[in-house]
Formats: sequence, structure tokens, C-alpha cells
Amino acid sequence: MPTGKKYSTIARFPEDTGTWLQEAWSIVLEFDEPPSAQGNPSMAKARFLAGKAPVDRLKPGRAFELYEGKKKVAMVEIVG
Repeated sequence: MPTGKKYSTIARFPEDTGTWLQEAWSIVLEFDEPPSAQGNPSMAKARFLAGKAPVDRLKPGRAFELYEGKKKVAMVEIVG
């Protein structure tokens, strides 16, 4: 669980297939309070690290997984 107010790692979206790990998008989460203080679930603002990323994937109701390498570390749900 991140202890700071900013966390960045790779995301896997439902439409990602095959070689997603080599083509994965990096996500940045910015927390008002660190997850270590919020607990689970934690609230954050999500954005892509790259400027030309598919921002339509960050619409309310969408969900995706966060990975550190091949290890899934979190599930993210966009709420607004």
C-alpha cells in the first residue's frame, strides 16, 4: 500500500489483450491522503502519465487493474 500522496504504475484495462505488458499505459494516482492513512478502499485522482493516452478509458463506471510488473496490486474503479 503506497505511503505517499503520489503513486505511478502500469494499468491493465479489460480491452488489453495479448502483449499488454509490453504496451501497457502508465497511470498516476494522486491522493489527498496517502492510502496508508485512508485504508482500503482509497480515493485518488487518476491520470495517464503519457499525454497521448486513451483518456476515454478513465470515464466513470470504468474499472481497471494496477500491476507492478506481472503482479496485480490493486483494482481501480472510476467514480467521477
